[in-house]
Amino acid sequence: MPLKIVKTRSWLAAVLLTAAALLCLTAAWFFIKWNFINVAAANLDPSRPESMLVVDWLTQVSPNDPQTHFAAASLFEKTFETDDLTRSLREYEMAAALSPHNYVMWLNLGKARSLNGDAEGAEAAYARALELAPNYSSVQWVYGNLLIREGKSDEGFALLSKAAVLNQAYARTAVATALQMTDGDVVQARRMMGDSDITNVTLATSLAALKRDDEAFDSWSRLTAADKADNFGEQGQALVGEFAAAKRFQLAARVEADLQTSDAAKPAVGQVVNGGFETAVKLKDTNLFDWKIDDGLEPQIGLTEAQKHSGNSSLWIAFDSFKASGFRAVSQTVAVVPATSYELEIFYRSDIKSAATLKWEVADAATGKAIASTAPMVPTADWTPIKAGFSVPADVDGVIIRLVREGCIGSSCRMSGKIFFDDISIRRV
Repeated sequence: MPLKIVKTRSWLAAVLLTAAALLCLTAAWFFIKWNFINVAAANLDPSRPESMLVVDWLTQVSPNDPQTHFAAASLFEKTFETDDLTRSLREYEMAAALSPHNYVMWLNLGKARSLNGDAEGAEAAYARALELAPNYSSVQWVYGNLLIREGKSDEGFALLSKAAVLNQAYARTAVATALQMTDGDVVQARRMMGDSDITNVTLATSLAALKRDDEAFDSWSRLTAADKADNFGEQGQALVGEFAAAKRFQLAARVEADLQTSDAAKPAVGQVVNGGFETAVKLKDTNLFDWKIDDGLEPQIGLTEAQKHSGNSSLWIAFDSFKASGFRAVSQTVAVVPATSYELEIFYRSDIKSAATLKWEVADAATGKAIASTAPMVPTADWTPIKAGFSVPADVDGVIIRLVREGCIGSSCRMSGKIFFDDISIRRV
């Protein structure tokens, strides 16, 4: 670009141009200085001893820059030396004074005052931070915790509850604190935290982890149906897992039913889910009460519309293997009523050729121990029912119905042919 020479026609124009040039140079100097100081302050390494000398110089060069004082405060705070904590507090005070409308400055000043044993000063700083940022969960959280430590539990938990609603990462710690302070009293903990959805879903998962299953389910039941499925699916699945681990399959089924939007996928006590195979059978990402099919290539397993006892499809299994390992188990967990008699019924047709036999078995879902089984299934061209009666032990509320194979000897087990299953159900008798 060619150089242009500006000619002035009067002394006034020359003065104005000179003043403008000096102003630009001054502004550029201050900008470069400010930017350099801030970058230098932000990149100081507290592990290097020369950093203390550098930060001293920076605060002297730029005494009115709040960011420099803030960086100095953070640096001295990390040494945990008594004198450095005092210096850190002084730098935080200066940063807040120079930037009185920045909530971050007041928030960190509150923390520094708290570390130095000034609870009253810390509360005042946190109150100012909350005034500047009333909807920030980080401010509500630290201020609420300070109030609780100072014996102002109602005010403190009111802030913790707000923080938990805005940021669910805070919820579990807040609920745990409330339970600890109330000696595990759920009613009092809920009063302190507020009867909100976040409080109740966190109480549910926390109580389940403590093996307080009935109280956990009560807290889950306080949520609306829409919230359970749409907003708290992850927590609901965690709750199902806790109940299953505790062998409380009825509770697990009721929570799983809340999470399913399709009526056909909702588990219920004493009912097989998708027993007619009218909806897809997933091989992965199944829930506790879905059909489970083991991994593997043999036998082939899928749904077919070519054969069905009723409805539109049935489960199809095709064998063509000499190996005993060529068997994939099919099973489903079902919630049941303890100390109750049931009957399992399955319709099948088969042209299987093998010295081994197939049958369906009912097992205790808690231990895996067999309770009952059907007779072995034999080749039949027509749809044939096969049944097994069983009594649920008094301390069991979940069973597993599963396809099993018997009669294989050693590593070889010749099986060929196809078998179809449909309309699998259990009923009370």
